[in-house]
Amino acid sequence: MKSILNLGKWLFILPFAIFGFLHFGPTEFTIDYIPDYLPFKVFWIYFSGLCLIAFTLAAIFKKFDKLASVLSALELILFVLLIHIPKAIEGDFVQFIGIFRDTAMAGAALIYAKFVAIDDRYVKF
Repeated sequence: MKSILNLGKWLFILPFAIFGFLHFGPTEFTIDYIPDYLPFKVFWIYFSGLCLIAFTLAAIFKKFDKLASVLSALELILFVLLIHIPKAIEGDFVQFIGIFRDTAMAGAALIYAKFVAIDDRYVKF
């Protein structure tokens, strides 16, 4: 049973790497998600992808993993507030899925920070 539960950590962190690498694909698939009021849209696509990959690496190597998971939760909450909610208000129903998906992932990242992450040099709970 313990090995199945240990699998949960990997099922949580590895999709972050995949999502991160997908940000480095063709930008025409993601550019429309960046709000018009943000300059340098391509920068934000790459930066957010890099942050997702950074969390994955921190979790795998257990270095700064608590800080990285808290920052990932912040990133996901910002996605909800800056991207999903405004687009949902405009009538994009798919963004409602994004609201709940990223909110759940942010919650899971905070649970990871509290109960799984071990390197708490910069974040004390």
